[in-house]
Amino acid sequence: GCGEGSKDHAVFDERGRYIMHDFDRAKPMSNFLPGVAGVWGVPLWAFFVNRGQGIASFGVTNKDGGIYRFSSADQAYAVTPFTGFRTLLKGSRDGGKQTFESQPFFPQADKEDGPAPERDMFIGTNELEIVEKDTANGVDTRVLYFTATNEDFPALYRRTNLTNTGDTDLTLEVVDGLAKLEPFGVTYGQLNSMGRTLEGWMKVYNLEEGRSRPFFHLVIEPSDTADVKEIVAGHFALAFIEAEDNVDDLTMKHGMLPIICDQQVIFGSDTTLSIPRNFFSSKDKPGGASLDEILAAPQSTTSRTPSAFAGARIQLKPGQSIMITTAYGHAPSIEAFNTEIAPRIMTRGFMSRQLEEARTMTNLIVSRVGMKSAVPLFDNYIRQNYLDNALRGGMPVKLGGLRDTPPKVYHAFSRIHGDLERDYNNFVLDMSYFSQGPGNFRDVNQNRRCDVLQEPAVRDFNIRQFMSYVQADGYNQLTVATAFFHISDPMRVKTIASRLVAPGYGYDILVSILSKPWRPGQLFRDIKKAGITLKLPKEELLAIAVTNAEQVPAGLYPPKQGGFWTDHWTYHLDLFHNYLAVYPDTKEWLLFDSDPVPFFYSLGRVLPREQKSMLATEQGQVRQYDAVFEDPNKLARLQRMWAEPDYVGDQYAGAMWHRDKEGKVFKVPVVTKLVILAANKFAILDPRGMGVEMEAGKPGWNDAMNGLPGLFGSETPAACELNRLLDFTAKAVDEAGRKVPVPKEMSDLLTAIDDALGKVAGGTADDFAYWDEVHGALEAYREATALEFSGEVVEWEAKDMGKASGVLGRMLARSEEGIRKALGYAPDANKTIIPTYFRFDVKDFSLVGFSEARSLPTVRVEALETNTLPLFLEGPTRYMKTLRDAPIEKRRALYTAVRNSPLHDDKLAMYKISENLKGQSFEVGRMMAFDSGWLENESIWMHMSYKWYLELLRAGLYDEFFSEIKTGLACFMDPQVFGRSPLEAASFIVSSAFPDEKLHGAGFLARLSGTTAEFLSMWNLMMAGEFPFGVDEKGALTLALAPVIPEWMWTEEGQLSFKFLGAVHVNYFTDAKANTWGAGAPQVSRYELVSGAGLGTTVDVQGPVVPAPEAEKVRKLQYDTINVYLTTPKEEKTAADGADAVAAEPEA
Repeated sequence: GCGEGSKDHAVFDERGRYIMHDFDRAKPMSNFLPGVAGVWGVPLWAFFVNRGQGIASFGVTNKDGGIYRFSSADQAYAVTPFTGFRTLLKGSRDGGKQTFESQPFFPQADKEDGPAPERDMFIGTNELEIVEKDTANGVDTRVLYFTATNEDFPALYRRTNLTNTGDTDLTLEVVDGLAKLEPFGVTYGQLNSMGRTLEGWMKVYNLEEGRSRPFFHLVIEPSDTADVKEIVAGHFALAFIEAEDNVDDLTMKHGMLPIICDQQVIFGSDTTLSIPRNFFSSKDKPGGASLDEILAAPQSTTSRTPSAFAGARIQLKPGQSIMITTAYGHAPSIEAFNTEIAPRIMTRGFMSRQLEEARTMTNLIVSRVGMKSAVPLFDNYIRQNYLDNALRGGMPVKLGGLRDTPPKVYHAFSRIHGDLERDYNNFVLDMSYFSQGPGNFRDVNQNRRCDVLQEPAVRDFNIRQFMSYVQADGYNQLTVATAFFHISDPMRVKTIASRLVAPGYGYDILVSILSKPWRPGQLFRDIKKAGITLKLPKEELLAIAVTNAEQVPAGLYPPKQGGFWTDHWTYHLDLFHNYLAVYPDTKEWLLFDSDPVPFFYSLGRVLPREQKSMLATEQGQVRQYDAVFEDPNKLARLQRMWAEPDYVGDQYAGAMWHRDKEGKVFKVPVVTKLVILAANKFAILDPRGMGVEMEAGKPGWNDAMNGLPGLFGSETPAACELNRLLDFTAKAVDEAGRKVPVPKEMSDLLTAIDDALGKVAGGTADDFAYWDEVHGALEAYREATALEFSGEVVEWEAKDMGKASGVLGRMLARSEEGIRKALGYAPDANKTIIPTYFRFDVKDFSLVGFSEARSLPTVRVEALETNTLPLFLEGPTRYMKTLRDAPIEKRRALYTAVRNSPLHDDKLAMYKISENLKGQSFEVGRMMAFDSGWLENESIWMHMSYKWYLELLRAGLYDEFFSEIKTGLACFMDPQVFGRSPLEAASFIVSSAFPDEKLHGAGFLARLSGTTAEFLSMWNLMMAGEFPFGVDEKGALTLALAPVIPEWMWTEEGQLSFKFLGAVHVNYFTDAKANTWGAGAPQVSRYELVSGAGLGTTVDVQGPVVPAPEAEKVRKLQYDTINVYLTTPKEEKTAADGADAVAAEPEA
C-alpha cells in the first residue's frame, strides 16, 4: 500500500508523493512536470532527472523556447548538476572560527571521514522537491519546484529552504539559481549547430533597478534576410526572501534580491562550472570573494550565455529556516514584466496561493477517477494515470451550453509526447489559455477512448471527429489538431461583438477576430494583443462565443508523411463501444440519423501495385517502395480550398474535406462511413486473406518494423479488427433493417468484391486470382475518387448489405476463413497462437515500367510465397477480441498457450513484445538494429502487455487477469528495479533477454504512452462492468453495474468506492468481501440513489437493474451518490466461473 516500507525508506510521503531515496545514486531516470497551468493559465514545460538539482530543462511553447536549454536524456544526466540549478553556501559559526563551503546536491566523492549528505527526491503530481540533510555542516537544504497556475504568464517557481540544524548561530552567504539561461529568440537547432556564434546576439536588459529584474532576449532575430526583426519578448528572473520581515507595509510587496547574470563573477576561469573559483576559497584568495564583493563586481551582460543567480546574506539561529524564492518565466515585453508580472509575483502571499492552486488544479483534474479501496497504490495509480492520459489525448472540457443548447467539448492540455527520452518528437504547448498542441492520430484516438465514460457530455464528439478523418481510401492523416470554432453568420458576429465591447475601434477589431476560425486560447491572445477592453468577464465572453459557433475538426497531412499506417483505423470501434456503454438507446440515431460526416482530403495518394512493385536487388528480388506520393492535382485543389473565404483552418491544420463534382463537401451517414472503411480494408487483405497489407509505405503501430512494407508485409491484428468491424456494422444494418446510402464509386467496389467472392465460392478462382481481381477493383475505386466524388448515391437494401444475407455477411465469412488460415501457421502444437506478421516473397513477375525516382524497373506481381515472422504479442491480443462469442475454454486455451510461449518473460513475470528475432533480415526494419530486450526488440512494451491484460479482463478470465497484473502493472512493481515511481508507466521495460542484467526490469521513456488508455479501460470495466447502461425489451434505458472486484481490494469494512461517469460517487458494500465472479459470488441486489448531497431524496431500487426513468437521471448526473449492496446468493450456484460474466457486444 501507500507509504509501505520501513519508516526510513517509505515509498510515499503523507502528500502521496513518491520518494526516491539517494536519488542521485539511483538508476538515471527522466520525467517531467505536467505543463498544465489550468484552463485560464499559460503553461510552461519542465523536464527533470534524478541528478543535480532535478530540473534538466524548462521553457515555453517548444524546444525553441528553452529558458534552460532542452537536451536529450543522455546529455541531461551529465550536465544538469553543472549547468542547471545550483546552490553555493559559505557558512560561519562562532564569529568566524568555524567556516565551511558547500554545494548542496552537487556530485561528490564518497568521504572516508564523516557521513555523506542524505539526498531524497519527492515526485508529486504537479511538483518536485529535493532535500539534502548535511549533518557535517549542520544545514538542511530543501528545493521545491512548481509552475504558475491560472496566471497570464508562464513561470517556474523555485523555493530554496535553508535550515540551521546545528546548535550554534549560523551566518550564510548564499548564491542560488540557474547557471545557464538561454535568452529568448534562440532556436534549438541554432543552439546545437552554432551556439558560440549565437552568443553574439545575446543581451541582458532591465538591470537598472539594483540588478533585481533582469530580462533576457536576443537583440534581433539571428537570420540573414532583408527583413530584420527586433525581439521584444523575453525571459525573466527575479528573487526574494519569502518572509514577513521582508514585506513593505505600504505596498505589501517583498523586497527583491540582486541577480547575478555573469557566471564568471562566481566561477572565475572554471568554464566547467564545477568550482566557484571566485566565490569559494582559492590559493590566491583564502575564503574567496565576499558576497558583497561579488555583487559589486562589474558583470558582462552581452556576448555570452548568462546565468541567473540570486545572492543573499542571512543569519540563522539553531532550528531556524529561511526561504529564498525565485521565479523564472516569460513575458511579451519588458513593460509587461515590470508593470504587471513582477509586482504580482512580489506580492505577499502570492507564492503560497500559487502552490495551493497548483495542487488543487491537478487534484480537480484527477478527481474524475477518484477511488478508495484496500489498495492505496492502486487508488493513486488511477489518478496519476488519468492525468497522464489527458496530457496525450487532451482533457474534455465543457464550453458554451447557453440557452439550453448542449455544451460543446474542447480538449485542453493535449500535446505530442516529446520529452528528454522521446527527443525525436517536437512537442508544442500553446502559450495561451486552454492550452493545447497537435497530437498524433493513433495516440489521440486511443487516449480519448474512455472520454465519454468519464465525461458523458462528450457524447459522440470523438466518433464524429475521427469518422470525419477517414478518407475515401480508408486511410487518414497523421496529425490531429484541436478543433476550431467558427461563427459563419456575419450578423451573429456583430450581435455578439456589440454585447462585448463599446462601439468604435475595439468593436471593429473584435468583429474581425470573431469572423475567422478560432480556438479559445488564440481568441483571448488576439483580443489582448489588440488592446481591447471587454464589458464582460472572460468566462462569459467564451460561453457566448462558443454557444453561437460551430465546432469543426482539424487535421493535417504533414509534408513528407510518406505513407499511411495499417493500424490507425483499428481504434475507431472502441470509441463506438464506449459511446454505446453510456448511450445504447441512441445506436440507430448515431449510425443512420445523426449529422452526416465528411471525408478528410490529404495530399497523399497510394500508387497502384504496378507503380510501387520494383525489381530492387541484384539477386532479382522484388520490393514495394515509394507506395504513396504527393499528388500535384490534389495540391491544386487544396490550395483552392485554403483560399476560400469559408475555409476553417490555419496554416497548420484545418477542415480539408473531399468535394463532389459540384464543389460541395461530400458527406455520408456514420453507418456508410463504417461500410466504406470496412470495404477499403477488406480489399487490401493479403493474397491468403490472413492479414491486412502494409501497402501504403508504413507498418502498423510498431514503427520499428519500417522495412516490412517493402517486403510485402501484412499483419493479422488489423485483420482481427476488420473481423470485428464487419461484424459490428453488418449486425447494425440488420438490426435497423434500413437502407444504407452508398456513394456510387463504393457501390461498384462492393459489387466487384461480391462477384469475386462468388467466384471463390464457386471454385472458379483461387486465392491469388481473387486477390488480383479485388485489388484491381480497389485501384479503379481509388482512381475514381482520387480528386472528387461524383455525388451519386446508391441505396442498398438491408438484406443486400447486412450480416444475415448481404455482402457484409459474405465478407465476414471470408475474414473468418482468413483468420483460420493464419492459425494454420501458428508454431504451437495446438495451433492457438496466431502469428502477427507475414511477408510475401515474389516468385514470379513480368516487367511493366520504370520508377524515375529510384531508377528501377517496376513489375507486375504474378505469384507470391508466404513467410511467417517470429511471434509477437499483438497477434494473440487482437485475436482474443474475435473470441468474444466463443466458449470461455477457447479463450483460456489462448491465454495458457501465450503464458507458456517464448512471449512470456519468466524472470520478470511479464509479457514481451516479441520472441527472439535473431536470424531475421535487417530489411524488416530498425528494430533489428536494437539488442534483444531493448526498445521494440523483445522488450516488455508496456502498452502492448497492458492491451493483453485488458483482453484477459474483457474475455472474462478474471482469475488469470488479477494474477497477471500483480507483476505486470506499474503500481505493483518494485520501484528499486523499475527505477521510477510506481504511479507512472513507461514505454518499455528492459526484458531478461538484454545482455546487461543490471537493467532487467528497468523502465524507459516516461509516462505518456498508450498504457494510460488501456489501464483506464481496465479500471472502468472493473468498477462498473463493460456496458453499464442497456435497453430493456421496450427500448427504455436501464443501468446495471457489474463490478469485477477481487477479494483483496475490499476494505476491512467490506467497502469500495469510485467515481462513476466522472461525477457520481458509487459506494459498493458487501459482507462477503469475496471475488465478484464465480460460483456463489456476491451479486448486486439493491441500489440507493441519493440526490442533493444526502439532503434531497433517496430512491431505493431492489434487484440488479435500475430501470427507466431512474437510469436516465443517473446518466444526467442528477444523483450525487449511489450506494450499491452486493449479497451472496442463498443457493450455491453451479455455473462455471465467469463463463456468463463476459459482457456481450451491445445490441440496439
